[in-house]
Amino acid sequence: MILRLAALLLLLVAPLGLSAQENLTRVGKPEIMRFLAQLPDYAPIEQDLRRIGFRDENLALAVAHAESFYTDPVIAGHIADRLIGFYAGEPQPEMAKGLIWPLIERGLGHLPTNDLLVYYNVERAMIGAMPVHLCGRAVRNRLSPERFSDEITKVAARLHTPALREYYRVEVKAARLGARRPQVQLSRQQRARVETRVRAGLAELVDAHEQSGALRAAMRDIDSAPDARACEVGLLFYEAVMRLKGAERRAALVYMGLP
Repeated sequence: MILRLAALLLLLVAPLGLSAQENLTRVGKPEIMRFLAQLPDYAPIEQDLRRIGFRDENLALAVAHAESFYTDPVIAGHIADRLIGFYAGEPQPEMAKGLIWPLIERGLGHLPTNDLLVYYNVERAMIGAMPVHLCGRAVRNRLSPERFSDEITKVAARLHTPALREYYRVEVKAARLGARRPQVQLSRQQRARVETRVRAGLAELVDAHEQSGALRAAMRDIDSAPDARACEVGLLFYEAVMRLKGAERRAALVYMGLP
């Protein structure tokens, strides 16, 4: 994504008479932010979204959401800084995750608990609406970030519009926070407490499930579990987190957003 975006920006910079070597390092942050705001005029956002199934109000929401990342001054300013660093040869360790997702990932832990509940409830619904083989692979971390994003986006096209609106609202809020703040960290002890509590809650849900035996086997070796079982365990994991209360639930929601 960063390479494609940089290529588009070079097209926009070309009228200024700058060479590829001079490119963005000579343009300056305000100009790059202005160019970012023009990207929707050059990138086929609406066509791409239509191709994967967005229609009507969901299409309008998705187009506005995609454009907002490049027009919001906080987010666009951060992207501009990354692009300047990229062209100046500075290390970009997050580049493989794209330009936007690292901001969302960093910002999630700073969100109010209610926003995190909205975000993960909608995400759970979308993962559950994936084809079973993809849901199972997602739970086992067998999908690349790009493929996971693509598949989630396809499901989002069919999402109930109010839920999609809320999901997008939380994403933009998280991206703005992630552009200004570092990743929230949990100590080793906090992580261990979260894992212990969620594991116990998950075990209770599995024991009460009509397919408890098969699900317990899947939990013991999730990598070898059939897709349908892995998918079910993953969805029950979300439920186990949502059933926690107070500070325990908060810590578990933050834990879910950590890289």
